[in-house]
This record gives sequence, C-alpha cells and structure tokens, in this order.
Amino acid sequence: MMSAMNELRDAVAALGVDPEEIEAAEASGTLLGLIAERFLLPGEKRYDHEDLAARTGLHPDEVKKLWLALGFPEPVPGEKAFREGDLEAVRTLLSDGTTITEYMLHETRAISSSLVRIAEVFVDEMWDQHFKVGQTQAEAIGEMSGAIDLQRIEGLLIGLLRRQIVAAIYRRMALHDREMREGLPSLAIGFADIAGYSALSQALEPKDLTDLVVGFEKETHDLIAQMNGRVVKTIGDEVMFLFEDARTAAVFALRLSSVAGLPALRIGLGSGPVLTRQGDCFGPTVNLTSRVVGVAAAGEIVVESGMARALDKSEFVLTSLGERSLKGFGDVELWRLEDRQSQVTSSYAPEQ
Repeated sequence: MMSAMNELRDAVAALGVDPEEIEAAEASGTLLGLIAERFLLPGEKRYDHEDLAARTGLHPDEVKKLWLALGFPEPVPGEKAFREGDLEAVRTLLSDGTTITEYMLHETRAISSSLVRIAEVFVDEMWDQHFKVGQTQAEAIGEMSGAIDLQRIEGLLIGLLRRQIVAAIYRRMALHDREMREGLPSLAIGFADIAGYSALSQALEPKDLTDLVVGFEKETHDLIAQMNGRVVKTIGDEVMFLFEDARTAAVFALRLSSVAGLPALRIGLGSGPVLTRQGDCFGPTVNLTSRVVGVAAAGEIVVESGMARALDKSEFVLTSLGERSLKGFGDVELWRLEDRQSQVTSSYAPEQ
C-alpha cells in the first residue's frame, strides 16, 4: 500500500503539484480533485479578478458578474484564482465585440447550467465504473487512472453540438413562420412525474431508486424523440416536454402512460401561447400546466381547457373534472384525457 501511495505522490508531483499541496489533499480526502484540476486545468493560478479585468478590458465588477453567471463563487479580492486558460476564454468571448450585458449574462447562465449537468453525467459514469466501497484513496485513484478521456469527451460534445444546432435551426424556422402568422405560437406543453415518488424514495434502496428514475427518463426521452417532440428539462422525478400540436402531445401522453415497466405516472397537458427562449419555455400556458399536473391522480392524464378545445372529440375521450382551484389562476375547468379506443396502437416498443 505504501508503494502504491508513493507512486501516486510521484505521479501527482509530476503534474507540478507541491508536496505540501499533496499532503493537504491527502489529509482532506481531496487528492482526486487536485489531480483532476492539474490535469484538466493546466498552468498556475497567476491572476486575481482585477488582473483578469485589466488584461481583457473589463471592469472588475464585470469579471465578478461573469464568474457568478458561469456558476462559480464570486472571486475573493486579491486571490490568484485564474489561469492563462481563463484569460484566453474571456478574450475569446469578447473577440467579436461582445459586451457584458444582462442578456449576455443570461445566456451564460443558461449554457453553464447545461454544462454543469453534462459534467455530472461524465463524473457519475466514471464513479460508477471505477469507485468501489471501502477503497482507499490510492486504490480508487489507481482504478480511475485514465478514466477521464478528454479526446472522447470533446469529440462527443462537439459532434452532438453540431447536430443539435442544426435541429434547433429547423425548429426555430418552423416557429418563425408561425410567429409571423400568429404572433406568439400556440404550442402543447406537458409535465409528467412519478406518482407517489416521495413514498417510493423512502421505501426503495438507493440502487433501485436510481434504476427507477433512469428507466423513467429513458422511456420518456426516447418516446418524445420518436414523436418529434422535445424534452425541455427534467426536474428529479418530473419531465417537462414540448410538442408543436395538441394531438401529438395527447397521443404521447397516452402512450407514455401505458409503457410496461414504468410506475404509475401523473401527466398534465396544456395548449396555448408559449415563449421559447434558450431551450426553456415561459408564459401563462406553461405556468398553468405546471399546476394541472398536481391535480392528476396516479395513472391519470389531466388537461386544461385550451388543450381540451384543441383535441378532436372523435379521437379522444374528455371527461370534465369540474373546476379546481389552482394557485395563481383561481378556479379552472379541467378534463381527464382518455383514448376513445381505450388504447393507442403504437409502433414504439420499449426495450426489455
């Protein structure tokens, strides 16, 4: 064991880490983080936020705002927290004449929050494959040696980003045509969550709970993609989704609720004007639909009046649930959605 730890110390020292830093990281249990930092963020921390501002033409307060928008704590005055790579990143950001405006900071927050989740996915993958219960730091780090494959990660992200940009342009073109005709386009928005999730989360073992949530995300994501919709975001056991028309959203909800192997779901649907910006959706239709899903019972699909009016009554059964008091909206008439044939014939076949 001492030999393995000595080899590990030598490897970390080869990255330019001082022995004192290595000892401190060992004592605090953060040696893996230190290794990742030196491997992924090469170079010394040479600049404080005022240095970074002077070298990029920004005001020090703008550097603070930008750093917070990226999702990191505000820089401590005088602390050398920035490397040459940080300086080049800010210069690249400003190279087209971009200025630090509230809109630009909003964009930065949106992009950074997505990158946070992507980073967590890669770290979860690494942890699940290489970290075992009861391991020492040296054993765990030895297992993870080479686990961070930058070439693979960067190639994957760039390739997928190019394809997603193309898909987003097609979506925006379609919405632009509708905006020219209708103003803010009428879209179908929905929320689906696992009924009784709080009780399940207390009753299941962590692995079983993880399998449940991952299975729910998989089936939801795959079916939405197959039906040419879009996952807006997932929030724990809930997914928010978007379709261009009410009928497709209704068929999706019926298919999802009948997928074998999933627990009972609660689904809420709405149709009306929706503002789409930077991957998210906004407006009264979205807010109302987020309230509607809370009314649904296990295994039930509930829709508001706009969605009910948009659906063909010869294809779907809509049963009035009467008026319900929804926070922020008062009394709202709601409807239970069912398929007229009691099941929707689907070519979607979830993997077993």
